[in-house]
Amino acid sequence: MLRKLKRYGGTILGGVLLASVVALAVITLASFTVGSLVETAMREKGRQLTDLLIANPDTLDALLTGIARDSDAETTIRKVAGLADIRSFAVFDRTGNEVFRSRSERYKWLLRDRPGGISSGDKLSTAIMQQPGFWQVVYDDGRSNPSVLTPLIRGGTVVGYVSVVADMIDDRAAYVRTLTSASGLLLAIILFATGTPALLFFLRQRNVAEANDRIYFLANHDPLTQLLNRTRMQEEMDKILAQVRATREALAYFFIDIDGLAAVNDTLGQACGDELLRVVASRMASVVDKADLLARIAADDFVLVHRRLGGREEIAEIARRITEAVSEPVKIGDQVIRPRVSIGVATLPEDGRTRDELIKHAELALLYHKQEKVGEYVLFQPFMDEETHRRREIEAKVREAVEADGFSLFYQPIVNGDGSRLLGFEALLRLQVPTGEFISPAEFIPIAEARGYIKAIGTWAIREAARQIAAWPDPLFVSVNLSAVQFRDGDLVGIVREALDAAGVSGRRLEIEVVESLLLDRSDEILGQLNELKALGVSIDMDDFGTGYSSLGYLWRFPFDKLKIDQSFMFAFENGEPNVSEIIATIVSLAHHMHMKVTAEGVETQQQLDLLRSVGCDQIQGYLFGKPMPADKVASEVLNRFRSRTGASDNERSTRQRSAAPASARDALALG
Repeated sequence: MLRKLKRYGGTILGGVLLASVVALAVITLASFTVGSLVETAMREKGRQLTDLLIANPDTLDALLTGIARDSDAETTIRKVAGLADIRSFAVFDRTGNEVFRSRSERYKWLLRDRPGGISSGDKLSTAIMQQPGFWQVVYDDGRSNPSVLTPLIRGGTVVGYVSVVADMIDDRAAYVRTLTSASGLLLAIILFATGTPALLFFLRQRNVAEANDRIYFLANHDPLTQLLNRTRMQEEMDKILAQVRATREALAYFFIDIDGLAAVNDTLGQACGDELLRVVASRMASVVDKADLLARIAADDFVLVHRRLGGREEIAEIARRITEAVSEPVKIGDQVIRPRVSIGVATLPEDGRTRDELIKHAELALLYHKQEKVGEYVLFQPFMDEETHRRREIEAKVREAVEADGFSLFYQPIVNGDGSRLLGFEALLRLQVPTGEFISPAEFIPIAEARGYIKAIGTWAIREAARQIAAWPDPLFVSVNLSAVQFRDGDLVGIVREALDAAGVSGRRLEIEVVESLLLDRSDEILGQLNELKALGVSIDMDDFGTGYSSLGYLWRFPFDKLKIDQSFMFAFENGEPNVSEIIATIVSLAHHMHMKVTAEGVETQQQLDLLRSVGCDQIQGYLFGKPMPADKVASEVLNRFRSRTGASDNERSTRQRSAAPASARDALALG
């Protein structure tokens, strides 16, 4: 209301002033008109009486001299005057002395209208009598009866003067009533004639102002959350930075991301995602300082600029307030959602002096917080910039490798339970740079996953592994880790079949390794593909058993042929952790009761091998029997070493069926 009053107050005041001026003008005009009408009537009455007196010279002379006065003539004049609403009249001689008055207004106790009249002894001023020619002087105070003074001219000579007082009170009242009505009507017409266009103009100006406000708002604010948008925030940041260069004040730039918004949009719909954004934005706005700038700059990204920063404790307090406010449950439709945010912070001047530097470093801190999920926020550190540079370099290498077949497979031996026979290999993905060094899969696989290269890499690994195993003795098999992405498009079975046909090998020589997390979603869809792979003769192995969800329900719902015990159990055993041997024995016993084989990874010592042999583990994999190596070294070292002991009995495949669901590529494509 105050904003509208401030905006339209001038227009309203101008309209009121205009209406007041018009009303005052109409009232003044009406008053003037009434006076003019009265004056005109008086002049006409004075002229009529003057004409009457001039037309009766004997009567006039008798009135002027008081000699031989005819009472009948005087009576006639009185009657004529009465008919003209003349209340009284007075005759003055040429010298201005009053010689006759029909009645006295001042001496009302005197007899009125008596023949011969009276004389009050009034005298006209010399200034009035000196006026040449015919003239009339009207006296009207607007309240009492008016009078008019007129010279009596006969034969071109002034012989006297006559003053007429008329009874105009009723006439004046009639004039006022008539003119008041006319003035009111005129005022209404004027106000309508001028007010209607003024009102239309006012409405148009208001609509234009509202449209301009809307345009300005949309140009500077996010229409969904009502917060500042990216463009306005950049403009405000530039202004603030220009100020703080002079004031030397500290500043904190918060980069805030809503975790899992894409999943909300996918599962509940865009409308629910928008409602969640509005709620989160409102909650953040309610806990930040009024002087802070809060903006939405992307789909699920917000920024907060906090000035006059007092220290890191203040940053922690702001992050705590935001996290606590946002994480309150939100009911959207029939769903209850507990939002989560990741926060990265960069400060001025420590972490940058320009807008771009602050944004870049705050975003790096945000990415680090999303990955580590430690604490309520992450403050930028210089090493994060180095990691980003490294990530960009690796991304470029991955892209080049995908486009130019720059990946290679290394093979690690898998032997039987006592280590006497070679059974097969696990194919492990490697990426070599021109310097001859290899980039760790732990570095390049998450990047390939994020950039959408992982399916192409996995498909290449299946084809290359099948091609390579065809060159080695028939009893041997090769095991390939698969990403959940390979199952997503539903074409995995065709890719595997094509790879086997191209290499000329049977399905029994290929094993597919998946992780437990693959089985969390879309179990029916995954189960169908796993069953089709088993129909090709391919063995299905659960990798890293015991480190994930380890739900026993997976073991009977999905057709697994083998369990692979994660190498972390070997590390724990080597470090003397209690109950490790019992857990390993339990896993082996469980698998055997369900007609599955067991492979133990990470075996490096004889003590580990003795433990696994004692509990009946079927297959062993680890540095004790060979590190991952390129195919040419496999042929020259491993195959020759195990040539006399290679057998086929340990390559039998289990036929039991189990169910599955997707996992992250980082877990499933454990090719390094």
